[in-house]
Amino acid sequence: MDLSIVVPIYNVESYLEACLSSIEPILSNENVELILVNDGSKDGSEDICYKYIDKISNNKQQTTNNKHRIPNIKYIYQDNQGLSEARNTGIKNSNGKYIVFIDSDDFINCQVLLDFLSKDDIDMPDVVFLNAVKYDKGSVSYFGEGYQPEKILNQSKVEVLKGLCRFRKFPGSAWNKIIKRELIIKEKLFFEKGIYSEDIEWSMRLFNAATTFSYLDGCYYYYRQGRKDSITGTVSEKSIKSLLYILEKNAEMEFDRDISSYLYSFLSYEYLVLLFIMTSKNIACDADIKRRAYHLRFMLLKSNKLIYKMIFPIITLLGVDITGRILKAIRGNI
Repeated sequence: MDLSIVVPIYNVESYLEACLSSIEPILSNENVELILVNDGSKDGSEDICYKYIDKISNNKQQTTNNKHRIPNIKYIYQDNQGLSEARNTGIKNSNGKYIVFIDSDDFINCQVLLDFLSKDDIDMPDVVFLNAVKYDKGSVSYFGEGYQPEKILNQSKVEVLKGLCRFRKFPGSAWNKIIKRELIIKEKLFFEKGIYSEDIEWSMRLFNAATTFSYLDGCYYYYRQGRKDSITGTVSEKSIKSLLYILEKNAEMEFDRDISSYLYSFLSYEYLVLLFIMTSKNIACDADIKRRAYHLRFMLLKSNKLIYKMIFPIITLLGVDITGRILKAIRGNI
């Protein structure tokens, strides 16, 4: 088995069929397995999964060359434990050399994964970066800066992280990467349960642990926008506390000296996001949260970006409240 596709599912009946249909063409490859993890959905998601599995199975049985071969699909139901545990269940039940995560409200261009499977086993990097776009009611827009292949392919870890630092936004999502399963198991790169922004926490550990990187061209991932019930689209007290926790946890980590400034640049971006969302009108941050956020400003000085370092004295002088409002006013320019 070369590739395990892990799809966590929770109350996504409106989007699940589109997600599964986008994966379907690659299931004819016997070296691919699909792991569907239903995290206690209360809607019709389970019925959609069963119908999909029956459809694929029937199609396979009607194919001469694959007669009676049931496709490599695993369906797992578990009581609701959250996105992190659903992904972890997928990892634990996977057999592929590589793992890719797909959120069940999004969809993919599976040709990019087919291109990956056609690569020689000689080139087996720890992480393969993939392109993603925003999808909103039929229209597509870009996240911003795209990957530059020359800054990833055949480059050292230091050069790769240095290249990623030119992005305005930290590339910390789990779904825009193919990851070697051996690395995940060896380094215990499971997702932390009970927090929001778990991808950021996980990606920091991934970047610290991985040593080799690659890149695949082509538009791969379609990230759906506009979901009213999406956790990533709302600001809450838990989202602020989760991000604060992630930053504090990483502030205590010992990074390798040659990559430390780049990882702190990623953390600095998320730190500014924290200050930004702390100004939300529907959230009243208490004195303890403000104190802890103020203390973390030191990360800006450890970054390799001058603009982040310049924000340090502003926070020191004006505090996190006023700085957060300034950041909100100039959003998109940092």
